[in-house]
Amino acid sequence: QALNDNVLPTSSLDHEIPRFTWWDHRGTAEWVADTFAQPKLLSQAEVYWFDDTSRGSCRVPASWRLLWKDGEQWKPVEATRPYGVEKDTFNSLTFHPVRTTAIRLEVQLRPDVSGGILEWRLPK
Repeated sequence: QALNDNVLPTSSLDHEIPRFTWWDHRGTAEWVADTFAQPKLLSQAEVYWFDDTSRGSCRVPASWRLLWKDGEQWKPVEATRPYGVEKDTFNSLTFHPVRTTAIRLEVQLRPDVSGGILEWRLPK
């Protein structure tokens, strides 16, 4: 629920709001998904990464990507801009439109650390 609860962080270090983490997985490939009752047309997503440098062992990921469900297959979206891993801001991604009932966010965690998400926004 923390992924899309519409509670906005003040920074990537925000420990005052709910957050999603892959703790205590470190340096691994991980994912989260969102499903929809009816097919949804998507062309944008925003991610606010959790990074508690100086306090814990979560960092922004080394990389990430979005996949959409086409029937029973997961396919990468065709991004129109680079995937961002910046702290203290929403990392916005635009991509060629897809109509789907599910979207998956995959990350590659940095070596020896975990990671997390403070908010993941998809258009309504």
